[in-house]
Amino acid sequence: MAGRFLDWLKREAAGEPLPEAETLARLTAAKEAAEAANEAKTRFLASVSHEIRSPLNAIYGYAQLLERTEGKDAVSAARVIRRSAEHLSHLVEGLLDIAQVEGGALTLSREAIRFPEFLSQLIDMLQLQAQAKGIALALDHGPGLPEFVHADPKRLRQVLINLVTNAIKFTDEGSVTLRVDYRNQLATFSVIDTGIGIAPEDAQRIFAPFERVGGLAAERPGIGLGLAITQALVHIMGGDLRVESTPGEGSR
Repeated sequence: MAGRFLDWLKREAAGEPLPEAETLARLTAAKEAAEAANEAKTRFLASVSHEIRSPLNAIYGYAQLLERTEGKDAVSAARVIRRSAEHLSHLVEGLLDIAQVEGGALTLSREAIRFPEFLSQLIDMLQLQAQAKGIALALDHGPGLPEFVHADPKRLRQVLINLVTNAIKFTDEGSVTLRVDYRNQLATFSVIDTGIGIAPEDAQRIFAPFERVGGLAAERPGIGLGLAITQALVHIMGGDLRVESTPGEGSR
């Protein structure tokens, strides 16, 4: 339908008259597209409202508790408020990233990066998170890694952190490996885990905002924006993001 709609627009721009039936079909297609976009916006707003309501309720409730208590109960309430505020902060940052991407306002920098050092620092940053779950986190790369590459270090780091932390989150035993292959000025990053895996029917849904697929997903922390933002950033940087997974055995 979208292809036909574009064809109609081209013909109209060229001054070619459209038969009445085609004009009606074009208007119907435009109406259906607008309704689909409006429905998607409604679902998105409903998801955002739900995500915001939970931490706000926690902040409000525990702030009231703080007013009436002291000592250990007060410290516990303060921790819940801090975690809830962090959740809201991550949600707002994620929404701003998505808004920038969809609005075409996101620009990339181009800087020289010490590539091996950049990767090692990233793994060091995430080691404690992996150790806390009792899993191994490793960096694997061949001998052909260049000393310098040119990229946007902030956005490249954001993509890799999102992918590796997601792998750690859904891996309860075993390991997570960041493998880097570099050939003909093309870098391929593979994040390989031994986690719960993803069902084939969910492989594309995981990249949609606020999607938490699988029966165990709701038990894991997160707001369901990381992979949506990651895919958008990868596409802007001229890359491609794919997933291979076997339920119960892990993902790549």
